[in-house]
Amino acid sequence: MKDIISVLKKQDFLRQLNDRDLRSLTPYFELIHTSHREVLFKKGQPIEHIYLVLYGSFKIQESLDKGAVKIFNFLSQGEFLGVAMAGLPQPRYPTSAVANEDSTLLKIPIGFFFDCLMLIPEVRRKVNRQISERFLEFQNDICKSQKLAPYRVADFLLRLLDRQDSNKTYIQLPLTRLDIADRTGTQSETVIRILSQWTKLGWIRTVDHHIEILDPQALKEVESERPSRKTAPGTSDHPENV
Repeated sequence: MKDIISVLKKQDFLRQLNDRDLRSLTPYFELIHTSHREVLFKKGQPIEHIYLVLYGSFKIQESLDKGAVKIFNFLSQGEFLGVAMAGLPQPRYPTSAVANEDSTLLKIPIGFFFDCLMLIPEVRRKVNRQISERFLEFQNDICKSQKLAPYRVADFLLRLLDRQDSNKTYIQLPLTRLDIADRTGTQSETVIRILSQWTKLGWIRTVDHHIEILDPQALKEVESERPSRKTAPGTSDHPENV
């Protein structure tokens, strides 16, 4: 119980509650841990719990034909999982959630979440903001799905930076080349070529599956499709357009 109370006290959306109120909530929360690549829930399963990511990150994805995967989003610390469709009658998870690294979450019964937590204004605002952000992310993907591969990769990396609380250029989310390919709808070989070229140009650096963007302006020029003289040939007109 002490661990859960300590965790709840750190959540900004619960800061208005006193210790007595927090203690009354603890029986409804469960602290759980997941290992890298562990499936938290699968597409089509009934939504019985909402999850809050305390540490680590998750891939929100769907399995396609022949073992292929489509990654719709990466959700990390402070994000609620399973909440977008939870308000529907007899809700089911629309996608699967797979641990992107060793992670820790709060597991919350769906009834308690809506009957009690969503009555707290700060919780309601946080949930509504996250759902809106995910809708905009999905809309952005649709609008830019026909852009060239370098554009999509640059756009994805820059959006990850924008989502971080800090102004650092180091992307905190661990990413593989295949992750980036599955997220941007690009061939993995193409992503490898693009990132290798950007590394040689000194735009990015990769350490232990983490990407540091050394020259954000260069990626912004690729994203804007108005490359300057510093942008190498081929980074904004790559032949792949899938």
